[in-house]
Amino acid sequence: GIFKSSLKDVSKRYAELKSNRDTTASQEEKLSQAFEEGFEALPFLKKVFGRYYPRVNWNIRWDGLEKIPLFASFATRVSLEHAYSSTYTRQFENRPGGGGERTSGQRVMYGFAPLVGLNFTFKELLKGSFGSNLRYNSNTSFDLATSSKNIVEQLAQEISVSLNYSRRGFEIPFFGLSLNNDLDISASYSLTKNSRKTYDITKLDVNTTGEPLEGSTRTVLEPRIKYVLS
Repeated sequence: GIFKSSLKDVSKRYAELKSNRDTTASQEEKLSQAFEEGFEALPFLKKVFGRYYPRVNWNIRWDGLEKIPLFASFATRVSLEHAYSSTYTRQFENRPGGGGERTSGQRVMYGFAPLVGLNFTFKELLKGSFGSNLRYNSNTSFDLATSSKNIVEQLAQEISVSLNYSRRGFEIPFFGLSLNNDLDISASYSLTKNSRKTYDITKLDVNTTGEPLEGSTRTVLEPRIKYVLS
């Protein structure tokens, strides 16, 4: 299909290059080529624009969802967000004596920030404005050290929710004075999971799950209150 980006594609491409009788390219160069081509999401663009064409990225925002009956009863504004970004990095060195370039490391990183994001502005609450947003992010990277023939996968997934309420310029009588008050209340919660795995490129046919290295889970709860008296 159009979208091809996986470790299996890297392994398949590497096997094809190894079986090629071309002796001008070293095993490391063949692995480097397999890594780049195997993780290329839109390979047909490379054929059109060449090796250094920009990687695909996009950002989508859909406003006006408050008109949907599901949201119309409680929200004045609803929007949906979706964004994808990807990068490819190659580290290389020039070998002396006309040996040309030697790739020492490569990295492919892609992610959704957010995969799904929902933003709400609710109808007036206690004479103030009330809003919230929900986001789910996912980022993945693959790092190759050509000398070791190992690929390290890093995965980060995050879900976050935030609520905010604000009221401006309300008056509270105090000893005969009429004072203006501003109030901001917010609370945010996020849960982030990180994990790392390593893959031996020569054994992907028999081990596609990888060897776990380490992982972590982080939870953050952050309430805030701001009150201004003037």
